[in-house]
Amino acid sequence: MAAIEIFSSSVTYKYKSRIHSCASIVVFVFIVLSLLTPLFIIYNAGGIWMRNRMHAETPDVHFEYKYLLLAEVDPYEEPIVCSTFTTYKENEIKDHCTLIKVRENDLNGDGQKDSLKFEAYFYTDKPVKSLRLLLFFNFQLKHLIQATIESIGVFDQVLSHLEVQEIRFFGDLELRQKGLLRSEGLYETYNHSIELSDYSLPELLLHNFNRKFSARITNERVTWRSGFSSDEAVVVIGELFYAENFIYYQPSVWEELKWAWIQYLSCLLVFAYMAKHILVFLFTNRYLNTYIVRPWANIYK
Repeated sequence: MAAIEIFSSSVTYKYKSRIHSCASIVVFVFIVLSLLTPLFIIYNAGGIWMRNRMHAETPDVHFEYKYLLLAEVDPYEEPIVCSTFTTYKENEIKDHCTLIKVRENDLNGDGQKDSLKFEAYFYTDKPVKSLRLLLFFNFQLKHLIQATIESIGVFDQVLSHLEVQEIRFFGDLELRQKGLLRSEGLYETYNHSIELSDYSLPELLLHNFNRKFSARITNERVTWRSGFSSDEAVVVIGELFYAENFIYYQPSVWEELKWAWIQYLSCLLVFAYMAKHILVFLFTNRYLNTYIVRPWANIYK
């Protein structure tokens, strides 16, 4: 009857030598090289530590129902103002808009608002030459950091050579990050409400721009309906879509270690495999003088 191999195991030889012998020094050198060479390769390939990472998140955005619309019709006249603010630097604000429409939409039915549609109607005897609209939003970040940020989306448009009755604009609303986020949270100063009475308009825009996170309108598109009549209301219609944001941050030590050991171990296994086979070759061919311990006999040579 033919026999088949159902199991096999390797024979292990033990090689012994004095601690100060040449064989011990060679083994020690190979161990050190196996441990340090992966570090050298990873360092020259960009480093074992990640200096920054990117996190994608769609914040929970809510319109604060606060706005400021400035429409200039003549450089020598006061602009037309539409606002929810009642005072500006201790001066009373007169609202010129006859109708304001605001609607936030949940486009995909996930319970989170995805866009804002803003409409303003006002009358004027002269065509609008320039338009500035400030919309106040509240952003809530929940995943990487826990933060509530109030910021301003600004729309500017110059219409100096046009006479229009209706202005429409579309764009994406996103958070602009200034600098790398180096902590796991934001300062409490980002959570306070922005009031027009606290700043002048240039100060307000500068304060909003210099913050760690500030809103901005991107991918902006503007259309208008030409022709002006003082008997009809001037219409400003804007629609903003809440975009996904990318947050750049410095990883924590534990996050660094989570990826560092994978890089190190993947290189270490290769060099440990090479070192082992080189040592096996050296010992089996007797290039290094050692005592051999065979598993089937207690014989020392």
